[in-house]
Amino acid sequence: MATNEIEVLKNIMKNVVSMELRVEKSEVKSTIELMDGFGLKYKNSWASMELADHTVIDFWRKDLIKASPPTE
Repeated sequence: MATNEIEVLKNIMKNVVSMELRVEKSEVKSTIELMDGFGLKYKNSWASMELADHTVIDFWRKDLIKASPPTE
């Protein structure tokens, strides 16, 4: 990969709001941990789905996910 492509990808990761990734089922946990390091958190939503050999995971910027209000 050329240096320019790496810089473009870095910029995309820096500015991404949300992202859906298709990952192999065996790599779900490690992918969630990796994306956490990029400031993206797994968000369970309708976009998260199971495929035959893969899972589609929806990620959102951590600072954009509102915390659930406490239940009383």
